[in-house]
Amino acid sequence: MKQLFLLISFLISAAASVLSQQIGTFNLNRIPDKDTLLAGWKMYAGDDPQFANATFDDSKWEPADPYLQKDIQEFDQLRRSGIIWLRLHVNAASTTLKQQLSAYIIQYTASAVFLNGSLIKKYGTISNDPNDVKAWLPSPMPFPIHFDPGGKNVIAVRIAYEPGMPHISLMNGALTAFEMRIGELNKATENYLANQWQSKIYIIIYGVSAGILMIAGIIYLVYFLYDKRQKVHLYYAISVLALSLNAFPIEVWGADRYGPVAIACWVYYFEAIFFMIGTLFILITIYTIFNYPYRKTFAMLSAIALVLCVLMYTHGTPAFFWASNKYPVVCLLNGVYVCWWAMQKHKKDARIILIGLIIYLGFTVIANIADIDSLSNQLAFYIGQMAFPVGMSFYLGLQSSAINKRLSSTLEEVQELSAKNLLQEKEKQQLLAAQNEILEVQVRERTAALNQSLEDLKATQSHLIQSEKMASLGELTAGIAHEIQNPLNFVNNFSEVTNELVDEMYLELNKGEIMEAKALAIDIKENLDKISHHGKRAEAIVKGMLQYSRRSTGEKEATDINQMCDEYIRLAYHNYLGKPGNSHCFLKTKFDTSIKTIDVIPEDFGMVIMNLLNNAFHAVNQTANGTPPGYEPTVSIATKKLQGKIEIEISDNGTGIPENIIEKIFQPFFTTKPAGQGTGLGLSLSYDIVKAHGGGLKVSSTHGKGSVFTIQLPSTK
Repeated sequence: MKQLFLLISFLISAAASVLSQQIGTFNLNRIPDKDTLLAGWKMYAGDDPQFANATFDDSKWEPADPYLQKDIQEFDQLRRSGIIWLRLHVNAASTTLKQQLSAYIIQYTASAVFLNGSLIKKYGTISNDPNDVKAWLPSPMPFPIHFDPGGKNVIAVRIAYEPGMPHISLMNGALTAFEMRIGELNKATENYLANQWQSKIYIIIYGVSAGILMIAGIIYLVYFLYDKRQKVHLYYAISVLALSLNAFPIEVWGADRYGPVAIACWVYYFEAIFFMIGTLFILITIYTIFNYPYRKTFAMLSAIALVLCVLMYTHGTPAFFWASNKYPVVCLLNGVYVCWWAMQKHKKDARIILIGLIIYLGFTVIANIADIDSLSNQLAFYIGQMAFPVGMSFYLGLQSSAINKRLSSTLEEVQELSAKNLLQEKEKQQLLAAQNEILEVQVRERTAALNQSLEDLKATQSHLIQSEKMASLGELTAGIAHEIQNPLNFVNNFSEVTNELVDEMYLELNKGEIMEAKALAIDIKENLDKISHHGKRAEAIVKGMLQYSRRSTGEKEATDINQMCDEYIRLAYHNYLGKPGNSHCFLKTKFDTSIKTIDVIPEDFGMVIMNLLNNAFHAVNQTANGTPPGYEPTVSIATKKLQGKIEIEISDNGTGIPENIIEKIFQPFFTTKPAGQGTGLGLSLSYDIVKAHGGGLKVSSTHGKGSVFTIQLPSTK
């Protein structure tokens, strides 16, 4: 009976203890060997500074323990309100307070911890504005905590949630909103130091594996840059570099294992992305080695990787677990299938790569099975991660060595062939040297003959130019004779009249009629002026003729181009009138007075103008003879100054030039005149002379309406 009573008492005591735990009280009767998790928390979603007071009534608050054990992504009350309060009543037995107590906190939020109304710890930044909240992961280093003996103690905690980041746990555990553990200080310190030692082991493993992978990646990237045709080196370099970025400890990226939660979570997020990139490029490397043509699986895996990137941001640790543990296994299985396919196709070295993949896959599976927080898990994971890349490096190295051997052998063969070719080339050079000597003699002989032919051609050209000029001069003679006859008639007539006036003046002087004699003297003076005027006119005509007919000196002279054009249109017109059957023609001149002189060879350039004018008069004469009355033959000459050049335009309203021959008119010996009436050299020589002056000669014509020849010359500054 007594034993039954004791059992009932124990059950009642235990039930009371559990009940007290549920209503927000934690009994600290003894200090256990291990750190003790505080339980029995109450929660309120909202914010009020009064919640920190020990005397505040929290009886209506709801239990918080079930929510605190969840991942922070599933803690809906905290995410909605942004800030919550936790409260826990602690009954500490006086016997436990004789020992030095300590506490440490695990959280992925920002918190402020109050004991009996006093702030004892604060981690991160708490704000009513979610954008200003900074979550903080505290160090597991224990800190002393002092409870009031024999009385009730109240722990109040203000917690804030930081949004806008992927909430990821490296160990794939739940990201708790808040946990507080207490224990004996010395024991807690020993546990902390053991934890730090294990972390150092992890960092060494991470650093060594990442360094090896980084070196391999850089080496094969250099290989690719040296020979960009080897795409497999690029893909392999990207894969191992991405794996090395995943393997580096987070301290390399400026993050700390205990500090801002956002930095650490973002580092874990991108490390997972690098891990997926690394495994994908391992596949691409294997595809490229064996020329695997079926890429749909790779496209699907790439799409899955993109989806996992999004899910890691929205769902945190669960998606991270798939990205870092399950996804690589799927990629490696696909790589194993490709190697099996390559073996079926009798691809070289497929068996070697398959063995490496199986080793990598085996260690990855072991890492998935082992406790994620254990040293064996970390060793298996990073040994597997290094096994295949290192093995692949040896494989590619052996391949490069084999290629180098083949290249060396080929190089020796090429050197032997080069030696033979050099010997043959030397013989050819000797033969060519002998042939060159013979050719040089022949070239000198041919050159001398060509030079003589060139001299003969130059002499012939000069003779043709002079002949063309003399032919034009012969045509001009009749017109010039007619022109000279007019002033000579005036000279003869005024000379006879003047002689008679002299006789009359002599008689008047004898009579003493001085005034009559003076009047006669005035008449005589006027007659003599007229004789002088017409004599000079004849002199100018003769001078122009002589200038046109003389041989060219080849020297350029400053020439009044307006005067030259005026003289030559008159000479050409007299030539035109001097021929039988030619009728009257209208002449039009328009000279730009701003043109002073330009440097030309007067004799040669005069021949150009005369040839063009003769052709114009010939064209209007043909039209006049074949058209009804009312046609007015007209020849025009005009000069104008443009920017940097001078234009001379000679136009007519004659027959024009047919389109089918307009491109031939500047060819030597081409003429449309009847046989015996033209040499066909006038326009050709004119074109060459204008070119020699640095200018150009062009024509525009409409058949039946006339032609316009335009000479362009560079102006003299």
